[in-house]
Amino acid sequence: MKTKVSKIILLGFLILLHSCNGQDKENSKNKLNESKMIEKFDFEEYGKRESAVHTIVKNDTVIRMVFLDKNIATYVENPPKPSFKTIYKEFYSNGNIKKKEIFIGEKTKIDISEYYDENGNVEKVDENKKFGKIKPKDVLKFLENKKIINLSTSEGRFDENGNPSFEIQYSEKNNTYLITIVNGTPNTGPFDGMGEPLAFLPIIYQMDGETGKVEEVE
Repeated sequence: MKTKVSKIILLGFLILLHSCNGQDKENSKNKLNESKMIEKFDFEEYGKRESAVHTIVKNDTVIRMVFLDKNIATYVENPPKPSFKTIYKEFYSNGNIKKKEIFIGEKTKIDISEYYDENGNVEKVDENKKFGKIKPKDVLKFLENKKIINLSTSEGRFDENGNPSFEIQYSEKNNTYLITIVNGTPNTGPFDGMGEPLAFLPIIYQMDGETGKVEEVE
């Protein structure tokens, strides 16, 4: 009889334990869902705009906000100095983030790109895997050696008009970087009389992504 009672007690205990474990898992799942924060476009802040592009500074990051139409909104973020990164974010019409991409220059994606569905589920892509031995930081070092930028202060990243002073375009197919110094050399060529002549002409270099060898592109 004692053995039978013991079995009944043990069975009851196991059922109770299973029930508690199930409840704990459900509670953990609920807490996880509650803690998943989905970044949203700040419509309230954008409502304060005085032009289509609304610029704010948040935690020393300069954010340029644009609501293009009912289907798309964007942020272009420049992190605090001495960063040379540009962060691009795109949002769904419901305000939820759609994608986040990080660039050096305007055309070369680096670090982790994030792509979201409308419910906030994310797919991540490691952009750094595509580079060879030579990394974007090495290209920035080349620009510093050319006296175009200062890596310690971010000086030289933009010209006096606020435009980028350089562009970096990486070709994964050829494992090469195309590096453009926008105001590379004074324009001393003949003036054809058509429009305002450029004060400077770009200088373009090609850097091998494996050896770091640099050649000027004519």
